[in-house]
Amino acid sequence: MTAALAASHKIARASWRPLLTGAVLIGLAEAAKHANLLPVFVPSPSEVVMEIWNSPRLVTENLAPTAWKSAMGYFIAAAIAMTAGSIAVSVRAVYGPIYNFGVIIHSIPIIATAPLLALWLGTGPQVQIAIAALASQFPMLVGTMQGLQAADARQRELMHVLSASRVQTLWMLLIPSALPYLFAGLKIAAPSAVLGAITAEWAGADRGVGAMMLYALFSYDTPKVWLSVFLTCFLAAAGFGIWALIERLVVTWQRDVEIAD
Repeated sequence: MTAALAASHKIARASWRPLLTGAVLIGLAEAAKHANLLPVFVPSPSEVVMEIWNSPRLVTENLAPTAWKSAMGYFIAAAIAMTAGSIAVSVRAVYGPIYNFGVIIHSIPIIATAPLLALWLGTGPQVQIAIAALASQFPMLVGTMQGLQAADARQRELMHVLSASRVQTLWMLLIPSALPYLFAGLKIAAPSAVLGAITAEWAGADRGVGAMMLYALFSYDTPKVWLSVFLTCFLAAAGFGIWALIERLVVTWQRDVEIAD
């Protein structure tokens, strides 16, 4: 019970500032709209909420597919990027080629990649998953490669003096030292996966936030366009926030050092 209460307290402390900031921004936007300070093509938050109230299925039928495709692409990218990063650190001969290959993939514009992959893979969910994976791989690759090299040379030498095995060194030194870098990559990559999936949905998906956004743009349905923007922000922020919360619960020693300082 005590551990559960402590975890709940940590969650509340980590989330109240973002929630308060969002509430203040929504209130300011609503007030600005009523004062005619916003352009006509920018609806008030209440108009966007009414879109959800009038058509709840519009949200559920489009939010879930995008979230699922983003998550699938994200975890596929995480598995490949972390494996490739671990190999790069272990085998120095392939460090440069793996890093450069990740840079090249990251440099290709998603808006150009999506139609090409759609011609190859079709317009089904597989292309959205692939684009989500391509869009999110680089931060996780860099986080893994930098993190596994973050341990101090003196700490490595101490593990060697203590006759620690490779597994012990990995578990007790390298992984704990790498966790802040890994979580940084995971947090940055989560919104990228969402944006990649939504961009890929423009290439011909029937369902998803990207498809809803495209249909709303073509029909000049401004509240629905902004609803799709809100859902995009919600998914991206949720992905970032989940990993930030997990980091706060796992990487406790870094926060303890900050408090001590």
